[in-house]
Amino acid sequence: MKIEINELLSIIRRSESAKAKQAKYQLLYAALKGAILNESLPNQCELPATRLIAGALKLSRSTVIKAYELLKLEGLLIAQVGAAHMVNFKLKEEAETLFENPAFQYISISESAEAFLGTATKLNSIDDIGVAFRPGVPPLDLFPIDKWRKLQNEYWQFVRASELSYHSGAGIELLRKTIATYLKLRRGLNCDYRQIFVVGGSLQSLYLIAKLLTNPGDEVILEDPTFPNVHSLFKGMRTKSQGIGLDEKGIDIRKLEQVITPKSKLIHVTPSCHYPLGIQMPAERKLELLDLAATNGIYLIENDYEHEINFPSHDGQPLFSFDKEDRTFYLSTFNRTLHPSIRVGFVVVPKHLIDPFNALLMHSHRSISPVLQTVLHQFIEKKYLHDHMNNAAKQAQQRKLAFLQLLKRDLYQHLEVIPSEINSLQITCKLLEGKDSDKIKDLRAAGIIAHPLSKCYAKKVEQQGLIFGFSAVRPQLLNIHFQRLVNGLTDQS
Repeated sequence: MKIEINELLSIIRRSESAKAKQAKYQLLYAALKGAILNESLPNQCELPATRLIAGALKLSRSTVIKAYELLKLEGLLIAQVGAAHMVNFKLKEEAETLFENPAFQYISISESAEAFLGTATKLNSIDDIGVAFRPGVPPLDLFPIDKWRKLQNEYWQFVRASELSYHSGAGIELLRKTIATYLKLRRGLNCDYRQIFVVGGSLQSLYLIAKLLTNPGDEVILEDPTFPNVHSLFKGMRTKSQGIGLDEKGIDIRKLEQVITPKSKLIHVTPSCHYPLGIQMPAERKLELLDLAATNGIYLIENDYEHEINFPSHDGQPLFSFDKEDRTFYLSTFNRTLHPSIRVGFVVVPKHLIDPFNALLMHSHRSISPVLQTVLHQFIEKKYLHDHMNNAAKQAQQRKLAFLQLLKRDLYQHLEVIPSEINSLQITCKLLEGKDSDKIKDLRAAGIIAHPLSKCYAKKVEQQGLIFGFSAVRPQLLNIHFQRLVNGLTDQS
């Protein structure tokens, strides 16, 4: 909710907390603080811009900014991306109602819920406002909104009433067949459409796979480092995760052989572009990995999270395509290639596991919106996806080069870029001093979102670093956002 300037002036003038001998910025600060504490300015309401308040009260803008800064120091205001400020205050008694009352008796939450609660801090937040340098975000400004809107309008124009009923939890048949064709033509991956399940994203796919194949105490093997969310999920499932380091070809096979036990059930890898170090697994390493998995009866999870970005020339062949024993789960998502708010991904499941996987899916959710699935089917069939991905991959590479140039020019004393020749949506840097967790907070205060490298490791490590995205930053705004990054990283103001 946004507070209009006239409403704010009325609230300020009603305040009784001002003292005549105070400086003007202190008077304004006291008036605003009083209004926040008595909830005349409610939590999460957006205050007018400083220039509007300055003009209305006949104050200098610097006076208003000083008052806002004092409120921000006390945590009563938070700065949004751009110039907006939002009230950040809840009454204590209101906050306490969110927690259980000690006067009442409750049963304990399950061991599974306790495990997920304990590992939730490992997740990278998706609640941060803004996209500047956030890893994994594609070029949002390039998404063809008009084409998508037209397809969606056409759906509602011609839809039949019978199509508004329930649909298969695995996804509508039309989209599954379209994805199967797309995978064959664009990625060289052959599968039956019935192996494809439409989900909300890769994390949901991993959850279902873990429920399908693991019990508490079983072992899961991960690349080290890898996605923090993958660590978090398997820990929440109460499995034992074993991190295996990498060499120049990806996960180290020799080290992998040494840790496999009869309790090992799954190996999770990112062959197209290792996250977050940007290593691409060659064909010979894929064959070695498949042979090792076959020898030990282990399933593989191939997380192909941004294939079209990694292979703009369409020459990449997934690990799944080399598998002759049908022991690979293939994960992919449209959230990292179209836009994160679409919340659609898919998993290709081994044929002999279709029925149990479908049973789990039916008990966890009905399906992604059939409207969304139908529009996505049309988007792919009309080659809009093909054209968009060609453009997005090209622009992402150009934006990467521009961002790298600025990093090496202005932040070489603070960051060392980890080199990678693979096209991707992120750049990983070693931090030359300080802790990445502290730097993340400083950057967030400057309106910049990055992820800490240390979170990606299975165990606590000394390696500190930052993971940046770049493709969501429009070229004409790059210098502006980059200066905020520099300010946040070097404590400049």
